[in-house]
Amino acid sequence: MFETFTLGGLAIPSIYMAILLSLVVTYLMLWDSEEKRTLFSRWVNALIILFLIYKITYLFFNWNAFTDNPFGVFYYDGGAQGLLIALMAAFLYLFYQSKGLFYVEAYCIFAVSFLTFQGILEFRTLMQWHYIALAIITLAVLVSIYFIWRRFRVIFILSITIFLMHLIARFFIYSGPEFVGISIIQWWIILSLVYSVLTTVKDAESE
Repeated sequence: MFETFTLGGLAIPSIYMAILLSLVVTYLMLWDSEEKRTLFSRWVNALIILFLIYKITYLFFNWNAFTDNPFGVFYYDGGAQGLLIALMAAFLYLFYQSKGLFYVEAYCIFAVSFLTFQGILEFRTLMQWHYIALAIITLAVLVSIYFIWRRFRVIFILSITIFLMHLIARFFIYSGPEFVGISIIQWWIILSLVYSVLTTVKDAESE
């Protein structure tokens, strides 16, 4: 369950706030890059793919409900299973659209930013030293990335380390050791690892 913040009469889940803040940070850190617009255009396409598949999977996992109420597709989605399928499709699109190591580096900045902000926003409900320490370490890595922009190898290693730290921490602390019980955030981290490594290998071979 994600933390929810109230702004006026609007309740905003922490995950949406973390995504928005991460996009802003990534955009600002890439401010002098000529490839920024193309990169963000492809990220927007990936988000559209994710949203559409997330909605369409409602048909597959709730066929009987859909036949009884076809308009339900506008209000409901494919649930956790549908979101996982949508995430996989979005990462597959990003993998084939990535052109150069710049794309991996930019994604690493976004991913570390997201894990940083999500960790900070969880403080109100997760005031335990495990979470606090992990959030502080991730924030320190994000700050260090700001000062070493354009040093791909260092940023890549730091990001992979943070991915693994969060994956292990959430695996044993958040969800328990049951593999089927891992959260969608953990799936996102796993897919981020796969995307980062495979895209780096692909682009390193082509350069």
